[in-house]
Amino acid sequence: MKPKKTKGKQRINIKKIEKDEDRLVTLSKRRNGIYTKLSELFILCGAEVAFLGYSCSGKPYTFGSPSFQAVAERFLNGEASSSSSSSLQRSVMNAHQQAKIQELCKVYNRLVEEITVEEVKLKKAAALAEMMPMNEDAWWKVDPNDVKDREEVKKMMEKHQELYEKLCEEAASRIKRGHDENNNK
Repeated sequence: MKPKKTKGKQRINIKKIEKDEDRLVTLSKRRNGIYTKLSELFILCGAEVAFLGYSCSGKPYTFGSPSFQAVAERFLNGEASSSSSSSLQRSVMNAHQQAKIQELCKVYNRLVEEITVEEVKLKKAAALAEMMPMNEDAWWKVDPNDVKDREEVKKMMEKHQELYEKLCEEAASRIKRGHDENNNK
């Protein structure tokens, strides 16, 4: 007898599947199995059944025997009439829309709260900046275009020039040291 190539049917631990993609695949495979079992229940026992489920992406799935609308209408109002099935569809759609609206309201409120927090942070930072005197060492943070006094701009440009010259001298000395070390090896 040849050994099996596959593991066959095996028991799995029932727990939430972590990956969204795997969850959607499992839902699409098992949904048809649930529909089959519900259909068998309807045929074997004569029970009217209805199934309503939402995927993790919010897409609704329904199944009913004889129809979802008829079973839900019977559940909600007693015996259902055929003319009231459209009202049931509207009520299901309204419930779905209300759920989406509530979700969007939560997102909106969270964003408003985040904006408010950021505005408070900016106001605090502006208040601190006004309280702190301009430091002589912070001359490099100032944009020359924002300074109105020409003498101040001239001083800033001189400091920039001095810094540039120091940087050039330091770079040249490091390059020279590197060449000297390479030549000595």
